[in-house]
Amino acid sequence: MNALVMEQVDKKVDVDRLERAFERSLLRLVGSPYRFGGRGKTGIDCSSVMMRAIRQALRIHVSDLRWMTANQIGRGHRQLTIAMPDPEPADRCALGFFDWDEDGIYEHMAARLIDGSWVWASSTVGQVVHVDEEARHRWRRQWREIEGSLYGPTSTLRLINWTGWHS
Repeated sequence: MNALVMEQVDKKVDVDRLERAFERSLLRLVGSPYRFGGRGKTGIDCSSVMMRAIRQALRIHVSDLRWMTANQIGRGHRQLTIAMPDPEPADRCALGFFDWDEDGIYEHMAARLIDGSWVWASSTVGQVVHVDEEARHRWRRQWREIEGSLYGPTSTLRLINWTGWHS
């Protein structure tokens, strides 16, 4: 293989490893109580859930990554996210950003895992939620809160820019 192909293969393996680590970190937080502005297992909000999992996957410090949803969509430090390509890759984690009050500022976020299930922190349920096929009935009201907005005009899906952290 030529050097360019080898580099692309190495990056793909690295992205896969990082996304698996991201998923594991998210799933460890399921059941943690929701607290607006919270940053730990004793109380955590939506943006902190995502940033904790990304930081753990990348093994970086709190100071290297902004906490607030509005800062994370891609205008923040090191371009945390990149645009979702078309067609949308089904085998990648994605971050969903939601503008509930349609003021142009994204106030909420969730993560789509590789298997298509979703994880987010919700004030309506009071904890970190993981919605998969088995859990859809249990979390029906909270799933509708995300599902109804996923492809609407007040939401956007973006990929995590894993390779941007290895420059």
